[in-house]
Amino acid sequence: MDSAPEMQVNRQTIDGAVVVTVIGEVDLMTSPEVLHEVMAGIEEADKPLCILDLTGVTFLGSPGLAMLITASNQASTLGGVLRIVVDSDHPIIQPIQVTGLIDILAFYHSVDDALDADGDRMRQRDPPRR
Repeated sequence: MDSAPEMQVNRQTIDGAVVVTVIGEVDLMTSPEVLHEVMAGIEEADKPLCILDLTGVTFLGSPGLAMLITASNQASTLGGVLRIVVDSDHPIIQPIQVTGLIDILAFYHSVDDALDADGDRMRQRDPPRR
C-alpha cells in the first residue's frame, strides 16, 4: 500500500512578511497545498511579501517547479512579491538550475537574505553549478 508523501507547511509572520516553510516532498499531490499557503500568505502579510522557504524540501518534482512559477505570477497579479529560499548546496537546486528558473524567479540563500533584499529583484549570488 502506497502512502501519501510526507510534507509539512508552516506559516509565520516575520517583520511584516509572511514566511511559508515547507518540509518534505513537493510533487503532484502536495504542490497545490504549498500554492494555497503562499497565496494565503500574500493576502495576510502586512507588506505584500511572502517568502517561500524550501530549505527543508527533500524532493521538488516538475509539479513543484510549475507551482513556483504560478505562485510568483499570482503574487505579482495581487501586487505582492514572492521570494524563494533554497540553499545552493541543497539537491533541489539542480532542477531549478536545469530549468532556468534560477534566472527568472527571485531566489535567495536564506530567509534573512530574502527579508533584507532591496526591491523586488534578487541580489543573486551564483550558486555553484554542478
